[in-house]
Amino acid sequence: MEQQLQALIEQTVGAAPGVLLAVDAPLQGLSWSGAAGVSSLQAQNTLTTQNSFRIASMSKTFTGVLVAQLLERGALALSDPIEALLPPEILTQIPVASGHSVAEITLDRLLRHRAGFNDFATSQEWVMEIAADPGRPRSPEEIVCWALAHGELMGAPGEVYHYSDTGYVLLGIALESITGIPYWQLCRERIFDPLAMNDTWLEGYEEPRNSLSHPYVVMDGEYIDALQIHGSVDWAGGGHVSTLTDINRFLRGVFNARLFEKVETLDQFLSGPEASPGYHYAMGVGRKLIHGKHLWGHLGHWGSFMSYCPEQRLSLCGTLNYDQAAHNEFIRRVLEVVFPK
Repeated sequence: MEQQLQALIEQTVGAAPGVLLAVDAPLQGLSWSGAAGVSSLQAQNTLTTQNSFRIASMSKTFTGVLVAQLLERGALALSDPIEALLPPEILTQIPVASGHSVAEITLDRLLRHRAGFNDFATSQEWVMEIAADPGRPRSPEEIVCWALAHGELMGAPGEVYHYSDTGYVLLGIALESITGIPYWQLCRERIFDPLAMNDTWLEGYEEPRNSLSHPYVVMDGEYIDALQIHGSVDWAGGGHVSTLTDINRFLRGVFNARLFEKVETLDQFLSGPEASPGYHYAMGVGRKLIHGKHLWGHLGHWGSFMSYCPEQRLSLCGTLNYDQAAHNEFIRRVLEVVFPK
């Protein structure tokens, strides 16, 4: 099985500059990690399982955990309107559909992508904005004010599911407002330190803790090094760097309820309506069926992925390190090796 997994990641190199994969399947007697390809196309450095990688939108799961912890402590309620949790200079810029009000935008709707916002991170305007000065740091306030000023609303609050980084940057700002603690520090103290995730950090806010592999944008067949893009550009919506070991620790920490005081909080954290056929989205974490297995987890823009299957106690994570990765197809191929029919 280990040889087949190594062969799979080596076959994937080509489209992907470098592949990292870890699979922990105790019921199958498997605990394996592997690497193939390079960490940098220019330097041709060999990629290793110790290299870190940008996890992109997988950061949303960290943000969801922080909110769930505050719900557990009674500091918040899912029905709380976001208007009570944001500074006035941001609140006044939030657009809403005709006939509706900002008061209808609740924590619940932000967490489950039902606040009506567009997704700034995937808009062509944002791509052009970043391309004009990719190395410049951007504050959360600057990011969200730009996002709120660009792009059409996708619907009224609660009306439709539309995946949106905008909502998660707002959640990060709300977390700082509620606690008085910087978002990076909340992640460090309430998630990373308890789980010994010592090689995970928020880019632009903490010092690097490991050797970071390069993600790539593929444009007209050319691979453009995206490490030139400053890591601050998505913050609480996707700004972290991590490793195979740390993401595996996170998955098992969450599903063993090590980050919550009550098991019921885990149930609440995982509860969410159907977002699209066969896909449910809860508090920064989604559920889907692949190869007959129910997987909880998240994907990231730069080819990153993490999944946990409670029935099999299986965790898997990794990256393909480029922006056009077919995450779900790759995960399916991994599961076909671990669970052959």
